[in-house]
This record gives sequence, C-alpha cells and structure tokens, in this order.
Amino acid sequence: MKKFFFFFLFFSHLTVYLQKYKSMEQMTRLNPAQYEVLNMLSCIDKEEDVTALRTLIVQFLNNRLQKEIDSLWDNGTLTEETVSAWSHEHMRTPYKR
Repeated sequence: MKKFFFFFLFFSHLTVYLQKYKSMEQMTRLNPAQYEVLNMLSCIDKEEDVTALRTLIVQFLNNRLQKEIDSLWDNGTLTEETVSAWSHEHMRTPYKR
C-alpha cells in the first residue's frame, strides 16, 4: 500500500512541478541547487556509480515523501476512507468521439 502512495504522490508532485513551468525556456534555466548538483556529478563516469547515486536519490525522495504522507495521516487529511475511495476511482482520460 505504501508503494502505491509513493508513486501516486510522486507523479502528482511531478505533474504540478511541470505545470508550474510554462515554456521550455523556463525549464532549461538551472537554479543554484541544480547547478551545484551538476557540478558534483561531473566527476561520475562509471555505470555502477550512476546506479548507486540513483538508489540514493530514490531513497531520499522516498523518505521525504513518507514524512509528508505521515504528516497528512497525523493531521487527518489522509484517512482510511480516503484511501478506500481512491481504490474505487476511475481516472481515465475522457475522449471525445
């Protein structure tokens, strides 16, 4: 059940993030944190290092997301009823004929 929350919230967050940027030009500008990460990654040249880094990033994002889910659960925003309602939703894209 936790994996479902992770993917659901991750893609929801990603959608909001991408909608925040209106043009491709805005998406190509780097903020200072992104620039710093790219500078640090410039020395990685082995595939196993890339895999290890990917694992660390996924663990970091998972921990961050789990904290957010726990806070939503603790303050009552996310409940067992909400989870149950999600399992019965049909989120298909309506197509016009």
